[in-house]
Amino acid sequence: MIRVTAHTPEAARSSRITRVSRSATVVIAAFVALMSLGGCGESIESGESGVLDGVGRLPGYDFWTPVTLPDGARLQLPLPEGGPVGGRVTGNRVLLVGDSILASTARRYGNEMCDTLEPLGWQVAVEAEPGRFAEFGTRVLKARIDAVWDVVVIYLGTNYEGNENSLRGDFEEMFSITKGVETVVLTTGVFRDSQKVVNATIKEVAGEFDHVHVLDWASVAKVKGITGKDKVHLSDIGRAALAQTIGRALDYAPFREPDCLDARFRDDSGIRGDDPAVGSEPVTDSSPADSTLP
Repeated sequence: MIRVTAHTPEAARSSRITRVSRSATVVIAAFVALMSLGGCGESIESGESGVLDGVGRLPGYDFWTPVTLPDGARLQLPLPEGGPVGGRVTGNRVLLVGDSILASTARRYGNEMCDTLEPLGWQVAVEAEPGRFAEFGTRVLKARIDAVWDVVVIYLGTNYEGNENSLRGDFEEMFSITKGVETVVLTTGVFRDSQKVVNATIKEVAGEFDHVHVLDWASVAKVKGITGKDKVHLSDIGRAALAQTIGRALDYAPFREPDCLDARFRDDSGIRGDDPAVGSEPVTDSSPADSTLP
C-alpha cells in the first residue's frame, strides 16, 4: 500500500503521480495533518499535477480507507470551485439531495456517506430517492431548508427528459432556495450524449450564483470500475469514491459533533428488483419511463 501525505487544501491541488504496481490494493484517501492555510508543503513524488495512478488524495482525513481499483485505473478526486467548503462555514450540518446514485450511499443501503463524513465532524442527512428528476430537488429543499443547514450538496440530473429549459428552471429554483447556504452541485456521469447538456446546464446556472460551487464528478465517473455494467449506477468502489469525493469537497467541519441523521425522503419504489445501484436490499419492482434511470 502506498501512502500519500499532504498538509493543506492548497497542497491537494498540486499533487503528483505516484506509481502503483499492478494488482495492488490502493487507497482513495490520504492522511492530512491539521495545519493552518499557510502551513507546510507536501511530500509526493514528481509527475503529472493532480493525478495519482490508482490513488486519490483526500485532504482532511485522519484515517485510511482501502479501495481496490482495476489494474491501470487512474483516479483523480476533484475539488469544488473555490476549494473545500468546510473552512467557510460556522456549523457542521450538511444536507445531501439526489437520485439513486446518491441514495445508494445512504444509511438504508451501504451507508458510505455517513461513514465517510461523520469522522470529519459532519451531521449528515441524505435525502435521495431513485428515479427522481431535478424537480425532486426543489421539493426536498422546500421541505427541509428551514431545518438550518451549513452546506447543501446536490446530485441530480441523471434522469433527464430532454427539456433543457425545464432542467435550467429546476436548478435555478434549487439554487435560489439555498441562497445564503454554501452549496456544492455535482456534474453527472456522461453515460449518454444528453448528459453533456445536463452538465453544461448545471455549470451555466451555477455560475449565476455566488454561493454555488461545481464539483466535477463526471471526471471520476468515467474511471474504469467506478460504475457497474450499466455504466450508470455505482459499483462498490464507485460508492466509496463518491462519498470520499464529497468528503474532500467538504473537508473538516468547524467542530466535531457528528451524526447520521434520519432521512425523510426514502421512497425506493422506483428501483427495479435487479437494479445494481444499491446493493442487495430487497426493493419494490417498478417500470420507470424510458427517460428515467433508477
